[in-house]
Amino acid sequence: MYAITGANGQLGRLVVKVLLRSVAPEQLRLTSRDACKLADFSSRVHQTVTADFADLRSMEKAFSEVTTVLLISGDGPNEVRMKHHRNAIDAAKVAGVQRIVYTSFANPTRMSFFPFAWAHADTEEYLLSSGLNYTILRNNQYAENINGALEYAKQTGVLSLPAPHGKIAHITRSDAAEIAASVLTGSDHENRIYEVTGPEAVNLSHIAAVLSQTWNRRIEAADMAPETFACFLPPACSVRMLLRK
Repeated sequence: MYAITGANGQLGRLVVKVLLRSVAPEQLRLTSRDACKLADFSSRVHQTVTADFADLRSMEKAFSEVTTVLLISGDGPNEVRMKHHRNAIDAAKVAGVQRIVYTSFANPTRMSFFPFAWAHADTEEYLLSSGLNYTILRNNQYAENINGALEYAKQTGVLSLPAPHGKIAHITRSDAAEIAASVLTGSDHENRIYEVTGPEAVNLSHIAAVLSQTWNRRIEAADMAPETFACFLPPACSVRMLLRK
């Protein structure tokens, strides 16, 4: 039995679709804070349950009789993420789960300039000390995260984001989902850490050059102040709150 946390999320839904190609529906238990949001899966997956990271008992119940959990990292400020991830790990231990597959982040250290790396560092440390078998997937930035910037560039001819000179080896969520599903159901992945990343690290100028060639028009790369970038994010987005500090 496999349990997927956050199965209603963008990555979670893709993982479930991949798993359903090779795993019997009765072997999957999909969890979400609101199980009603999984209604479209109910005809294909027999078990869609409510599991709230903030409610330890709901997590223990969701993980009952589960062999392996895919713990997709949650959202919110760091202190909330760390508490929620620890709750999930504690619930897995109580429920008798054998292994947790955790979606971490590239270079998850407490010294990272990327604030959310701190929460992933805490979760990795807690998971490794839990006594449970683990597989850690350190996913790099999702390519889809810059879709808004690409649309703006198409309209204005300017591709603008903070820190344009920084290089990132982007991956797609679909690739990350394929890897997660393979690791979840495959063998010989116990107690391993995988760096899940794209084939080449590129900066904004590299991306602008590709867009220029693809769209047959000049696209320029430009820096964007973090405060300006925050204005493009949803009001509830925790990244927005961090950037405004």
